Amino acid sequence: MRSRPLRSAAVPLLFGLAVSAWAQVPGPNNAITDVPGISVGHFTGNESGATVVLAAGPTGAGVPGGVTQRGGSPGTRETDLMRPDNLVEAMNSIVITGGGSFGLAVASGVMRCLESRGVGFPVGGGNVVPIVPTAVTFDRATCNRPAASRPDFTAGMQACLSAAGGPVAMGNVGAGTGAVAGGLKGGLGTASVVLPNGIIVGALVAVNSEGAPYDADGDLLAASLGLGREFRTLTKAESEGRKRRVPASLPGAPLSSGTLAVVATNVQINKSQATKIAEMADDGVARAVHPAHTPGDSDTLFVLGTARLAVTTLGEESAVVTQIGAAASQAVSRAIVHAMLAARSTECRPSYCDTFPSACRRGDR
Repeated sequence: MRSRPLRSAAVPLLFGLAVSAWAQVPGPNNAITDVPGISVGHFTGNESGATVVLAAGPTGAGVPGGVTQRGGSPGTRETDLMRPDNLVEAMNSIVITGGGSFGLAVASGVMRCLESRGVGFPVGGGNVVPIVPTAVTFDRATCNRPAASRPDFTAGMQACLSAAGGPVAMGNVGAGTGAVAGGLKGGLGTASVVLPNGIIVGALVAVNSEGAPYDADGDLLAASLGLGREFRTLTKAESEGRKRRVPASLPGAPLSSGTLAVVATNVQINKSQATKIAEMADDGVARAVHPAHTPGDSDTLFVLGTARLAVTTLGEESAVVTQIGAAASQAVSRAIVHAMLAARSTECRPSYCDTFPSACRRGDR
């Protein structure tokens, strides 16, 4: 769990008070849950898992969202619904999950969970259809065999029921359970930032990439993007990398990997604006992982806006969208660093911290 000296000020700041005192720093949890209206739950199996992001606007209803999908091996559900030219405006949840295409079953469990709460798109007679866009990744930390089990309907129910605000577990949890990044154990990471005008942006990323988030010497590509002392104990791995060979990346193949991300902001945005923010935020993956968006990756990134701040109160709309997109891109990159630092070794793949222990002194989170 990461602690922040400004934690005691978190509640008033989330409601727009004294924002300047919390400017340009991570939120109190340095997590996507620093965005009001966002909660996160996980299902973690032995070799695969799922992560659920629940989103609620000020009235408890769903929120607008957007998506970009740049990997060459996508596995998705309800992403067409998020296109600006389609009818439904509000999303109730986003699911990112392992299990490959079989993992799409997780969304049905989340739908049942939300339906029981009366949450979803009203279709008459008191009935609702929860809107749960979903993307899958293909578990690789399984010693070259299929995962012992896959996330399913029950996993979706459990993750939805466990969703909460506050600190978010990272590393070998949820959608990061079966993740491999390059040749090292990948995982789940999160980060947030608060801007001087009160905009809050958070990102949650499952890093399961064909490309590597570190260079030939073992240095994490996005480590320099930390806010303040965020990665204060992370040192260069160069000298150690010369002594210890950086593990070779696992070979790429169709339907074999994929980095999945969810970005949230407290600003009221429409689907068109959310889509543009998603396109900008996805640059954070390319900045932190090389190569990104390969033919074998299922790379998909979602954006949600929880409508605590009106765009019109912040300035010219396109400038505000640009500001959110730029902040989101950085948050995605930082979340990828946190995922690598939090990942733990398995019998199949070593973690970054075990491979470069002197570069990864504990206390960075």
